[in-house]
Amino acid sequence: MHEMGRISKRKAAEHPVHSESGYRRYHAGIYARLSSDQEAKMEAKEKASQITGNKRGTHTSESKTLISESKTFTSGNQTLTCEGLETQIEIAKRYVEEFNQRKHGESIEVVGCYTDLGKTGSNFERSGFQKLMQDIRLGEIDCVIVKDLSRFGRNYLEAGNYIEKIFPFLGVRFIAVSDGYDTGEEESGNRQMISEIKNLVNDMYAKDFSKKAKLQLRQRRGEGCYVGGPPPYGYKAVRDGKKRVLVPDENTAEIVRYIYDKFVKTESFHAVADELNRQKISPPVVYKQTGKVYYLQGACCTEQATEFKGWNGGTVERILKSRTYIGTLEQGKSSITARDEKSREHKPEGEWVIIRDSHEALVSQELYQRTQETLEKIRKRKAACEHPTKGCPLGEDIYDSVLYCGVCGKKMTRDSHVRQDGNGRKMRVDGYFCRNAGQTRVPVCPKTNRIRKSELADILLCLLCAEFMAYLDQPKRFMEYGKEQFAKKKKEMEAGIRVAESRIRGMAEEESRMYMDYRAGKIEQKEFVSFKTQQKQDGSDLKKQEDALREELEKLEKFEVKYFAAIKPLLRLKSGKELTKDMVETFVSKVCVYPGKRVEVEFTFSAGCLERG
Repeated sequence: MHEMGRISKRKAAEHPVHSESGYRRYHAGIYARLSSDQEAKMEAKEKASQITGNKRGTHTSESKTLISESKTFTSGNQTLTCEGLETQIEIAKRYVEEFNQRKHGESIEVVGCYTDLGKTGSNFERSGFQKLMQDIRLGEIDCVIVKDLSRFGRNYLEAGNYIEKIFPFLGVRFIAVSDGYDTGEEESGNRQMISEIKNLVNDMYAKDFSKKAKLQLRQRRGEGCYVGGPPPYGYKAVRDGKKRVLVPDENTAEIVRYIYDKFVKTESFHAVADELNRQKISPPVVYKQTGKVYYLQGACCTEQATEFKGWNGGTVERILKSRTYIGTLEQGKSSITARDEKSREHKPEGEWVIIRDSHEALVSQELYQRTQETLEKIRKRKAACEHPTKGCPLGEDIYDSVLYCGVCGKKMTRDSHVRQDGNGRKMRVDGYFCRNAGQTRVPVCPKTNRIRKSELADILLCLLCAEFMAYLDQPKRFMEYGKEQFAKKKKEMEAGIRVAESRIRGMAEEESRMYMDYRAGKIEQKEFVSFKTQQKQDGSDLKKQEDALREELEKLEKFEVKYFAAIKPLLRLKSGKELTKDMVETFVSKVCVYPGKRVEVEFTFSAGCLERG
């Protein structure tokens, strides 16, 4: 890597920005980064505590606009400012003006500003920074200016790698204004240790920040402050001094009370949901998005132009189980690590932060207790009604991949349960239904849509026999057609894969030749970087094309096995006794079921496709 750096500097000396008099003009990109609002406050408070001997600073003003304004904190006689994006850019531009006035033989021209708002400094996967690097590789930028090293990045190893290795190799000058760091200055080499120390401190700060933020969050929860996102249905989140607390929402509080009363009377989640849907009351998610309590049919506003999607039993159940509605605040139920929703961890109840009587209750303790008793009654009733399945195992779902509701297009859901006749004999009964059908929540499928598995099998057997009647006694015809078609298709795919592989090898050889020309000084850095960028894109496209062909070939080979495996079962269609999953998936692409047990079938292979054209 050091050798590559020396080569880059030699090439940079031949850059066309140098005139015959030795004058050099740099084309600079200013980079500015601002963390989230919470991190910005924590950074300023951290600096304040360091100045005052770890005494807690007093917050004097907080700007709501992170982009154009600054956040100011005071501690004693010291004022600290967490610069916004425009402030950072202005600092860099003032530095450029002063640089051009005092320097002779070189100047800086600002050709672009690159920003990242609300991005952590602990990694470099930021859109603004990646755009900056893209322009550097294209040769449009040969100088990077930042307000200070912490705005560039807080990862010690990665920031140092860019400053000490990648930028020198690409012939890029790096300037951190507030830290007085400039890789273009001859004495700047003596400041390498200062740069490494600052980057190390930034790295340690980033790792320590998460711990401090979590401690502060838990402290605020313990004080009864609501720190969640959108408030629960029936409440609004408002500021009470420094605390964010829940207060009843006059628009929806009465609806919550109605839900509890209605449930205690009906003992049914779906009965409550159906009644709310009949009244066209917007469910919680829609209310949070639009602020409209009721769905307005044919309203002109954009948010009401969509179809009504109402309540379901699950939404009602979550409200009935929540202790928020008796004034108890439960927070800290889960945590997210590495800023990734997929890494959310659900904590045991013993680790939750629970504050009783933290806000006004919407339902009385008596009504809430009656609700919980009703919930327990339903749970026990369901457990008692479950039929034992011993001796009646759940069979294979042969229609899983092909069965859809013909009205709304939703996949049909299997319903399988065990019944006992008068003699105590158990039997499993399978059927399918559309979850949308007959619901008040989604009006697109108004009628109940159900069909038994045995009824569906009888219909499909008749349709398959009718479609393939002329071929049921000629299995060899299926075999010959299949072999011919599969061999032809595989030959085409394999040829495509060989072409892609050959082009990828050719690109690698061409890249090697271009690199040798670049090392020998036959081509300029900008030309080589542009070539590399195009090669990377073309190579990526070719690789995707090759991978797609291999994936299709693999699917074809699996389908070929299924096709020939279904030949023998196909002969059993004459007897009309059995359908298998392989047979259904091989010869049927889609089955649409309509109310009244009307069925439409799309065949993968029809009788016509078996004719030789």
